[in-house]
Amino acid sequence: MKKRVYLLAGLGIILIGADLRLPITILPPILPQLHTILGLPTSVSGWLTTIPVLMFALVSPAIGKWGVRAGNPQVLFYSLLLLTVGVAIRVITNPILLFVGMILIGIGLSGGNVLLPSIIQEYFPKQSALLTGIYPAMMTLFSGIGTATVVPILKATNFSTTMMVFAVLTVLTLIVWGSAFKQLPQTNHQLESEEEAEGDFSVKNYRVTWLITLFFGIQSLLAYSLMTWMPKYWIDHGFVATTSGVLATFFQIFGIPMAIVTPMIAKRKPGMIGMALFSAIAVSVATFGMLFPTHSFFLNALWSALSGMGTASAFTLSIVFFQQKTVRFEQTAELSGTAQSAGYLSAAIGPIASGYLINQFHSWDMIFAIYLILSISLGFLGFGIIFSKKIGAES
Repeated sequence: MKKRVYLLAGLGIILIGADLRLPITILPPILPQLHTILGLPTSVSGWLTTIPVLMFALVSPAIGKWGVRAGNPQVLFYSLLLLTVGVAIRVITNPILLFVGMILIGIGLSGGNVLLPSIIQEYFPKQSALLTGIYPAMMTLFSGIGTATVVPILKATNFSTTMMVFAVLTVLTLIVWGSAFKQLPQTNHQLESEEEAEGDFSVKNYRVTWLITLFFGIQSLLAYSLMTWMPKYWIDHGFVATTSGVLATFFQIFGIPMAIVTPMIAKRKPGMIGMALFSAIAVSVATFGMLFPTHSFFLNALWSALSGMGTASAFTLSIVFFQQKTVRFEQTAELSGTAQSAGYLSAAIGPIASGYLINQFHSWDMIFAIYLILSISLGFLGFGIIFSKKIGAES
């Protein structure tokens, strides 16, 4: 691959990472304003952020298989095209088009979620650890930037202009990847086993697939549930909304460096073991600490930081598992699609189920006890994955 194409494709991957959550995370801060601007009831507007996550769950397996058949770079381009149409539709101030846009955005983002680990493994094997760390870090960074800036931009302009401002990154990403993917060398998709030749091969036939699926699902549930409910937990325990918001930022900020360093540490089995232990221990300590409410800003900031570090590390470790537990990049795409389908379904259900339990039993202790048990299970699942054979490896 020529150096220029290599650099262009690498830039495209970084930009895709930056755009993987931004189109979704800019909406929660402005949901109250959408009630006035579009006349959306609060109960309905809440679905705007749930729809894309449900799309992740529904279409991820199909995208993984499509990538194997048609080529990952091409399918990723078509996904970005759908994403661009989705963010463009949102510019029109119309509630129906807003929901249509969110459906397209969910489908488009699924392409990046599922295919980036495989594309990095296929075209950037020597830079795999670096890029696998950078793109989740960019995802977290730009998600935080969007959350912090969307309200001031909306106040200074209007809804359409605000959506156009954030659509610029998506358009730029489409242009860069569109310029790069056509120049990437075509991979020869040869069948490498009798099982594949007979059409019987599926990653679903391997035990490690379901261990990784459970791991990804639990870390998704924990991350989305903690992000959703920790601010209310702090408010219910005496912190004002502003302070609660500051505490919540520690979750995002401390997750960024962990996303970068996790794949670098987890190149070898000892590193994977260390990061699996760290992820489980960090979230376990945080959720255990929140079982004992305190008005100490320092302790609550520590719980927020630890939970952010642990969940970010677990997410990036999942991507490492996709790459390290498969022999070929085609299997990586299929494994990624299978695991992320169940994982993002958990991400959609987790916050809703948590809210139901909180309202039903009026007990934060129950919620954080459940989170603690799930956090501990991450460690056991991690060990099970690490010591399992690779998918497609010779018996």
